[in-house]
Amino acid sequence: MRKLKSTRARFLVMLAFVAICAIGFFTRGGIGNVCAVGWDTITLACPLGAILSMIAQRTAIPQALISVIVVLAICLLLGRVFCSWLCPVHFMTNPKGRKQRQRPIDRAPVLKRARTLRFDTRYAILLAAIGSTLILGFPVFCLMCPIGITFALVLLVMRLFVFGETTWTIILFLGVLIAEVVLLPHWCNRLCPLGALYSLFSAGNKTLLPTVDESSCLETAKGIKCGACQRACHVDINLHDITKSHATLSECTKCRACAEVCPASAITFPFLPKKKEASQGAASNSGKPIFTEQESSPTILSGTKEGE
Repeated sequence: MRKLKSTRARFLVMLAFVAICAIGFFTRGGIGNVCAVGWDTITLACPLGAILSMIAQRTAIPQALISVIVVLAICLLLGRVFCSWLCPVHFMTNPKGRKQRQRPIDRAPVLKRARTLRFDTRYAILLAAIGSTLILGFPVFCLMCPIGITFALVLLVMRLFVFGETTWTIILFLGVLIAEVVLLPHWCNRLCPLGALYSLFSAGNKTLLPTVDESSCLETAKGIKCGACQRACHVDINLHDITKSHATLSECTKCRACAEVCPASAITFPFLPKKKEASQGAASNSGKPIFTEQESSPTILSGTKEGE
């Protein structure tokens, strides 16, 4: 029941975000494109679209730079929250929410692993988007981005009902969106360059990270093989051993799926982890074994010498 409430909450937040963007553009609030939210001269644009626009024009655009800096700050503070809380494509490709998988997720081939990042096929798409913009002088990727198409489709439907504007573009955009969702069901994990950019921005995120209470966890406290948290995670994070994960903690989208499927309720999302938890997480990321305080020092029996 808790998982359904969380999924519903994220879905409502996403709808509110789309509505704010659409209404702002529809009322001519100075937004400028369908992938931005703002009012008057204050605009927060899609960071990838902003970067590609500046590359295409070969100049620094103040509003675009501000948008990129603001999104960078948000990612450093909250991580990849956009992917699971605001992105409409996430819900199109995962209509029933994140259930415990009976089979492994379709993982993106990992090109290179760093301490806080995984370099996979999403980064290849990101480089291709930047390269095509440099060559053609136009952000080509924005024409096929499912997120941008979703926002454009919402605006066209609004204009259809308000002004009675009929256009074949609605059918075209709807067809393209359906084709992308059906033919590319693993867009988020394998192809999304915006997700790759958010991962880069979130590499330094240290807040709201999933934390396991080892005294309550079935695997660490009772030795019962569980793995429910990793099966529920759509980016396949292994909270018990990051070195065995397909992803690092910087990939976490804060969807809370792991916490809500945990049978022992041993996973929480504190704003800042405790010092002991932080040091354990650092040891996991560096590939070093984690010892408890008792294990890290030899046990000395009373009245005997060490080793006797």
